[in-house]
Amino acid sequence: MKQSLLILMMSLVMQAPMFAESVSSKSYQKRIELLTYLRELEPIVKNFRGEDAEGKPTELNAPEGKEGFRMKKYLEAKRIYQEGLQYHFEGNYSSAYQRFLECQLGIEKMTEELSQYYIIRAEEMMKTAMERKNPNNPMDKALLDISIEYGKGSYFRQDVMDLPREAPYQRRMYDPKEAHYSYNKYDIEKNMELGYRHLGLAKEARANALKVEKNLEKHQKLQPSHRKYRIDLYFGAINLARDSKANAINIYKLKYPYDNYYLNNSQAKTEAVKDETGASVEGQPVKIDGVTYDFSKNPYVKYDHRLQAMFDVRVPEDYRVDHADVRGRVYDLDSNNMVFMKYDQERKKALNVPAKPAQGTTNTPQQ
Repeated sequence: MKQSLLILMMSLVMQAPMFAESVSSKSYQKRIELLTYLRELEPIVKNFRGEDAEGKPTELNAPEGKEGFRMKKYLEAKRIYQEGLQYHFEGNYSSAYQRFLECQLGIEKMTEELSQYYIIRAEEMMKTAMERKNPNNPMDKALLDISIEYGKGSYFRQDVMDLPREAPYQRRMYDPKEAHYSYNKYDIEKNMELGYRHLGLAKEARANALKVEKNLEKHQKLQPSHRKYRIDLYFGAINLARDSKANAINIYKLKYPYDNYYLNNSQAKTEAVKDETGASVEGQPVKIDGVTYDFSKNPYVKYDHRLQAMFDVRVPEDYRVDHADVRGRVYDLDSNNMVFMKYDQERKKALNVPAKPAQGTTNTPQQ
């Protein structure tokens, strides 16, 4: 009996290494995992590069020492990852794995800060979208006013819009441009509901990530698996905040369908409106990243759901970079290629597109 027990124990000891994961396998898996993270971070960091050491906005391809603080951390993570790749392909899997773990730690810190930034940004966008964009425009309505004034039981619907009339002998009792509030009321309210639901889930995901270390026993330390779990939660918070931003952008689109009128006229002017006294107010030329020209001739402009963020002035200028980021686009690259036509010099000359203004002369924010 003792001999049989001894043989069983020996066989288990001999089989144990078979179930242990090799360093080469760990290095390979971590290499794939980190590459996925870096690829997902790239458009995020390029859109929100952060300020430089002097607190100034930074350009996309700023020289070393002038890049934003987020871009600097991202480039450092890429450098460490590249060192790990070199060791991995040399067959020095132990050193490669150590480099990959350093890169993972850097990505964890970046995503922790970015998830908080995205949540704050999404909350700000939702609050702003619910209010009036232009307080001087009498046709501009806050979301709560739309809910009160344009519902089925409201005065506007019962006694104004839905009142039968004999045209043309009876005039319309409301401005036709006001009717879209009634048609879009449900969609506007639904986007508010979904926006705050996504925002709440983003906050919850981030809170769960922060709890991981607190839930460990005193003798336990954060393992690579714990860090991976936290990073996944941080990315989850970022993507949920993006969903919330998308809902805020939808509210802008539903509330201000006429703001993109400038795309349809050669003067690139906004539509003429009437003020509170009934006097006509002429539209003003629209500038996109400091450029005004006949946007209707721009070959890159699309008049449908593919409309690029920089051309969509229904969304306030401060949030157009978020509009591009929601789609996974890099705002500055799109601006170069589609507004300034970086790669189409002949078309640029034909349309008299001015040169791109120097950094800091436009109102485009870089957080």
